[in-house]
Amino acid sequence: MQEQTQQTAEEAGKYKNVAFDSKKDLVCGMPVTAGVSDTVHYKEKVYGFCSKDCKDEFVKNPSAFIAEK
Repeated sequence: MQEQTQQTAEEAGKYKNVAFDSKKDLVCGMPVTAGVSDTVHYKEKVYGFCSKDCKDEFVKNPSAFIAEK
């Protein structure tokens, strides 16, 4: 259990110093300050996502999500 807690803490700080282009997950709208579990580099910008599912949805059609931003 302690190992899992340590792993979760490490994951939470993984993207601490990354400057994201958007303040929210462009797919679900969750604020990136709530936690980022994955990122995408698109057109020289970095976007953060709360989950792999949101990232995968974004990758299918990034321009649609950027236009909504």
